Amino acid sequence: MSREHHFISSARLIIALTLVSRILGMLRDAICSRCFGAGVLHYFYIPFLIPNLARRIFGEGALSAALIPVYTEQLHKDKQAAKALASSVITLLVIILAAITLLGMCAFYAYWHWLSDQGDKSRLILSLAAIMLPYLISICLVAAIGGLLNVHRHFAVPAATPILFNIFIIVGVICFRGYFGDTLWQQVYVIAVAVLLSGFAQLLLQYPALRKVGLSLRFRFSFRDEGLRKIFRLMAPMIVGLAAVQINTLLDMLTAYYLSATPQTGSTFTLAGQVFEYPVKEGSVTYLFYAQRCYQFPLGVFGIAFATAIFPFLSSFAAQKDFRQFSDTLAQGFRLVIFIGLPATVGMILVRLPMVKVIFEGNEFTAADSSHTARALFFYSLGIVAYFVQQLLVRAYYSFQDSVTPVKVAVRMVGANLVLNLILIWPLGTGGMALSTAFCATAGGVVLLVVLIKRYDLKITAGLFACVFKTVIATVVMASGGWWALYVLNGSGAIWQMVVAVPICISLFILTSLLLKHGEIEALLHRK
Repeated sequence: MSREHHFISSARLIIALTLVSRILGMLRDAICSRCFGAGVLHYFYIPFLIPNLARRIFGEGALSAALIPVYTEQLHKDKQAAKALASSVITLLVIILAAITLLGMCAFYAYWHWLSDQGDKSRLILSLAAIMLPYLISICLVAAIGGLLNVHRHFAVPAATPILFNIFIIVGVICFRGYFGDTLWQQVYVIAVAVLLSGFAQLLLQYPALRKVGLSLRFRFSFRDEGLRKIFRLMAPMIVGLAAVQINTLLDMLTAYYLSATPQTGSTFTLAGQVFEYPVKEGSVTYLFYAQRCYQFPLGVFGIAFATAIFPFLSSFAAQKDFRQFSDTLAQGFRLVIFIGLPATVGMILVRLPMVKVIFEGNEFTAADSSHTARALFFYSLGIVAYFVQQLLVRAYYSFQDSVTPVKVAVRMVGANLVLNLILIWPLGTGGMALSTAFCATAGGVVLLVVLIKRYDLKITAGLFACVFKTVIATVVMASGGWWALYVLNGSGAIWQMVVAVPICISLFILTSLLLKHGEIEALLHRK
């Protein structure tokens, strides 16, 4: 079996486990939306941004992105030195994260007692943030250990750890929320506690896998190792470079929070002597969060899975200066993300409203909430291919230990997104912020691709035209079948629309791809 096929085999395993995790994640969100509603969750998702952003940045890449190429390079030179490097990384990480957590707790305490004058909901946000802050330590350690396991071609456990995160929240909300009080505002604390406990469970899950690959992490307080310094030098800019989309979605939610009309703020505000109406209403943060959850389903299952699987191989080829294998493997990864990303975009747009209704609507989450969420999802979905491509391209840069170029592009896109948010929120509401994120992701992906090809003289266009041509045909056939199914079932209920339309779309796309002898479907199904 070729190295490229090894990458695809690893990707299949990650996809399978990530699919389970994402399904449980959707179930988790469905339960939370019905139990608490958009209003209460509006105030939960602000403090949840802290651990959630940490999970996305570290759990889905930045720490691993810095660790994997340096650790791989060290393994090729000296295995014992590589093991020592791993222990040093974990030790320093614990010290830094413990200090950050302690400082954060002190800041929350000070704000609570001296600066918080905005009522009970501000105190609710502070309390939830304080409970979840230690999760930073566990999730970053989980990410670091997962990166080490990936270098040793052990992908199963790192891909399975998010499953525990979802299980803890689901069980907590269903079984234990009544222990936290009689009101929804008290019961929401159960989610924060479940987040915290899940971090420790994820760490315990990884320990046997570490022993299996021969790693025994120990406290090692020796930081003169050049490899260790290189990892943390690379990691700082990588946090921004790899997390451009996540930072943009964070800006979306913060913009929505501060520009939302609520019972406390009223419907208008005064700026420079002029009275303005707030462009969005209470619940807008929840709409954006759930829209992000929907479009990140294919991104997490396929896009990040492909990027995670391919990264150790790209790092190995870069360390060996095998540019032909590097180009061939990256080209195949690029074709795969187009093959999955394009139909995911069209499919998400087609079924956005019935999907939101089926997953989130009920009890506290109303039909109007579903409509607002689906509107944001439409605009986020326009950038799905770009989100896929960015995950792949950024890791290609990091394989060459180039962390500067992605961060330069990311900083520009974050700035552009903030400006566009403030412009588009007025005519389009939450949809304007989603459109801004999609546009900036697309622009950033184009810049990264052009620079990568020119700088490293890579040949990644092999088979690209045929891939795009066949993918477009299969997507058009899929979209036609899906639109027809939704048209026929109009008025029959969201569940029936999803039950019928989604299988039709998937079946038509796969069948058409097979009839066209699409290379990517052949590879994914072991037929090539």
